[in-house]
Order: sequence, then structure tokens, then C-alpha cells
Amino acid sequence: MTVQLLAILIFVVTLVLVVCGIYFFVEAPAAKRKMRSRLETAKMDLMTAESAGLEMELLRSEVLSDIPWLHRLLMGLPGAQRLHLFIQQSATGMTVGMLLTTSFLAAWIILLACLALGVGLILSLIMAVLSGLVPFLFIAIKRQRRFLRFEELFPDAIDLLGRAVRAGHAFTTGLDLIAKEMPSPVSDEFQRIYEQQNLGLPLRDAFKNMMKRVPLADVRIFVTALIIQRESGGNLAEILDNLSHVIRERFKLMRQIKVYTAQGRLSLYLLVAVPPVMGLMVYTMDKEYIMRLFNDPMGVKMLIGGIVMQVFGYFVIRKIIQPKF
Repeated sequence: MTVQLLAILIFVVTLVLVVCGIYFFVEAPAAKRKMRSRLETAKMDLMTAESAGLEMELLRSEVLSDIPWLHRLLMGLPGAQRLHLFIQQSATGMTVGMLLTTSFLAAWIILLACLALGVGLILSLIMAVLSGLVPFLFIAIKRQRRFLRFEELFPDAIDLLGRAVRAGHAFTTGLDLIAKEMPSPVSDEFQRIYEQQNLGLPLRDAFKNMMKRVPLADVRIFVTALIIQRESGGNLAEILDNLSHVIRERFKLMRQIKVYTAQGRLSLYLLVAVPPVMGLMVYTMDKEYIMRLFNDPMGVKMLIGGIVMQVFGYFVIRKIIQPKF
């Protein structure tokens, strides 16, 4: 009787999760497209429509979930805003609710699959937790790649802004030029600054918002130099030229450091990859031998200790090979 109730409970929970997944990935995007098409066909004044569209897009970017009650629930949770900023920095277009739902779905499906295949409970839980972390890892990789791309294009954007100022254009016009001429992600960030100040936000606050979305040393230097120049005055074009040169030299130095630390990074990857690969190989060759590590209480303690030391060693080596300036 207990097994039947458990099977019914698993079926109901899985059905609810599948329905939620269909809503998030099928129904909600379809409703958005329909609403967008209705808004586009509405007849209104061109300037009013443009201003309303910018304001709607800026407000939409702060939504934690497309479901109102879930958005209100996430607004009260600690860390939801930081997770929202983390997703925003990756520019994946996901919401916090969608990310958490995807993570929970992945963990639940892997847990059921492992239990159905006869894998031990502890190993099944470990596999489920790792599967739930995959969406967060995907966001982190996209975020890191976006930052690297931004660093490469940022000096060119500063040069373009300096040339625009030297040619007599207004500073905000230079921001609009960067948004139109430069590729993503630099164009996206400067487009957001231009839209925010166009809707009434002070330029100082708009740049500070960009500094939160792109927490790079080059951006902090750029924003600080602009704020100081606007308060104390000076030749803005010359400041931008010098800043572009400094950022390029710093970027060149960081590339040289990456070359010198290539051996350390390779050692880091090998040390992190060897234990799970060896464990998987032993599991495929002799299942009973490796399962003692998960079934025996002492083996579980040793496994937890090994994982903790592995994570600690990863961060220590990463700290050594990535110096900050």
C-alpha cells in the first residue's frame, strides 16, 4: 500500500512539474508573442509609443517571474535580487522563476531516473543535486563569456565616444552612437544607459547601474573618470583617449599573465577532473567495490571530506593563477 501511494505521489508531482514546464517554455512565450503583436498593431503617436516601449522594456527586465504570485513570492525571498542580477549579467533572457523551475525539474527527473535504475539513494541524491546545478553553471558560463567579450570591445567603444565628443557631438549622442555602431554586448549596455537617461534617470545613476551589471575593473575606472570629469571639468576627449590606452595595456598584461599561468590552469583542470573520472571508471568495472564508499557510513564521511577538500583546492589554485590588480 505504501509503495502504491508513493508511486501515485511521484506521478502527481511529475505531472505538475511537466505542466509547469510546458507553461514556462510554451504557453508563456506564445502569450508574450501575441501581446507583442497586439501592441505593435496598435495605433498611437510614434514618440509616445517609443517612450512607452522603452519604459515597458526597462520595467520588464526587473520581473523575477512571469507568474504574478510567483513574482511576489520571489520578491520576498533573500538572495532573489542577487540571483536576478546574476541572470541579467548573462543576458540569457531567463527569469529567476524560470531558472529555479528548470533546476528543480532537472534534479527531479534525474532523481527518478537514478532510483528507477536501481542506483543507491545517496548517489541518486548527489546526481540530482549536480543536475540541479547545471542550469546555474550554464548561466555562469554565459556570464563569463559575455564579460570577456565586453572587455575586448570596451576600448573601441571608448575611442568611439572620444571621437564623437571631439567632433562636437553631445555626450548622450556618443552613447547612442555606441549603441548603434558597436556589436553586442557593449551596444546592449550603452543602449540601456541611453534609454535610462532618456526616461529621466540621472546619467550618474545610469552609469552606476551599468557598473553593477558589468562588475569589471575597466568599467569601474571608466565610470569613476566620467563622474570626476563631470564634477571637476577637464578635456573629456583627452581623458577618454588616455583611458582607452590604459585599458588596452592592462588587457595586454592580463593576456600575458594567462600565458604564464597556462600550466597552473591545466593542473587545476586535471586535478578537478581526475577524481570523478576515476570513480566513474571504477564504477563501470567493479560496481560492488565502489558502492562500499556510498553504503558504508565511514565511506560516506570520506566521500564528503574528499569533496570538501577538492572544492577547497580548486579555489586555492584558482586564487593563485588569477591575480587581481
